[in-house]
Amino acid sequence: MRRFLLTVGVILIGASASALAPDPEPDQLLAHIKFLSSDEMKGRSNGSPELERAADYIAEAFGRAGLRPAGDKGSWFQSFELDAGLIVGRDNRLTIERDGKRVTLTPGSGYLPLAAPINNSPDSPSAAFDKLPVVFAGYGLAVPSAGYDDYAKIDVTGKAVLIFTHEPQEHDPNSRFDGTRPVRQTTLQAKASLARQHGARALLVVVDPTHKTDDAPYTLFTADPEAESQPIPVLRIRREEMKPFIDGWGLDALAREIDKDLAPRSRALPGATVSYVEHLATNRRPVRNVVGVLPGSDPQKSKEALVIGAHYDHVGLGGRLSVAPELTGQIHNGADDNASGTAAIIEMARLAASQRGRFPRTLVFVAFAGEERGLLGSIHYTTTPAVPMEDTIGMVNLDMVGRANGSVDVSGLELAPSMESDLREAGVASGNQLRVRREGPGAGRSDDSSFIARRVPAINFFTGFHTDYHRPGDDWEKVDARGVSQVAALAFEFAARLAASNDRPEFVAPRRR
Repeated sequence: MRRFLLTVGVILIGASASALAPDPEPDQLLAHIKFLSSDEMKGRSNGSPELERAADYIAEAFGRAGLRPAGDKGSWFQSFELDAGLIVGRDNRLTIERDGKRVTLTPGSGYLPLAAPINNSPDSPSAAFDKLPVVFAGYGLAVPSAGYDDYAKIDVTGKAVLIFTHEPQEHDPNSRFDGTRPVRQTTLQAKASLARQHGARALLVVVDPTHKTDDAPYTLFTADPEAESQPIPVLRIRREEMKPFIDGWGLDALAREIDKDLAPRSRALPGATVSYVEHLATNRRPVRNVVGVLPGSDPQKSKEALVIGAHYDHVGLGGRLSVAPELTGQIHNGADDNASGTAAIIEMARLAASQRGRFPRTLVFVAFAGEERGLLGSIHYTTTPAVPMEDTIGMVNLDMVGRANGSVDVSGLELAPSMESDLREAGVASGNQLRVRREGPGAGRSDDSSFIARRVPAINFFTGFHTDYHRPGDDWEKVDARGVSQVAALAFEFAARLAASNDRPEFVAPRRR
């Protein structure tokens, strides 16, 4: 799950002494979480043997729970491929020359490929050029509202552009850019796009002189090679490697002048050339959704389905998906994110099978792969569903439900107002004391979004971000097992009401901003 918080309000749910169903057992939930988030599972990264092992575990658990397989060709699995990192070929190097002086750098130590034209095979170069002239373009910015354009008086067509990070006057509250608030043009993506528009063949990025430390995670590329796919190379170069050239060209002094008066000082760098070759290829890896079905108990209503889902992948040993990339190589166990949600849907499946009469509509339980790579598993499911999407009345998602400590966040009700009463009734029936808040991780942050995009009402249960999010500290010992049980019980009772309702929940399209 990716971080963003949207606060809407609070629902208070009262307890009832007569719950309709027992809560899922905390010990059994914790047993699933312990297995999925053990060190042996190495963080369940997409495309890894450990994720495949997790898929087999979930499929076996679905079978024991009483579900039927509903994947490809009668199996438990929906298979698909995704891009997960890069295959790095043998020859990757960056050479910078000036007046006979030369330095040759390698990725992961001297420079970091942030974006690159990526091949399907590492055997042929994905980008190569020899002795391109170099142009200095200040901070690589064009901010019309401030009357500033680093490219206004310089031709960069067919050349390599060298720029600094950030923006001038970034600490000056009186800056005409936007005070101390960064302008949108200062993102690296925007700077790369601007360089391409002006015809540059490569963008070379060095930390600006107002930042004393160069904190780019260069070694991350060696441990976990990743780069955005872009038409031109975008290379972050270690400042200490560039310092002799920066000093020789007087670039720090130019940056200080720009910082004083916001007047661009872009210029060609006589005698400077850059040569580059890269062999980077997309690493396509197979992954699997796990899909099980509990047929509805009513012959007519069973033609319609409710999906109950959770993603089971995580970020492996860290890398660019980690909040602490400097800790790449350490196992990011993902006990809360999202072994907790996966454990919850396994036990919800078991309870539902034991009380099938309460579910006139069919239940489809899905453990999604590829969530951490852009919700790819749920997107794949919605294009190849076990029950047609037009017959899918709703979706219940559980993502990061391991740290309740008395409360749970529920999002998505604004798109299906009729579900408000179902949630209140579920709270009474589940008999627990959870404080339910109308909050969530934000649109597009978890697999419920893939269903909303298909106009299927989708509700997400979530117990909040914490300091171990996407870090090595997300371990099973920190899970509130009783809280997972309470959230699962609430989601179970909520699903029971949706599955038995005489009416389908109405979908209210989100407002465009």
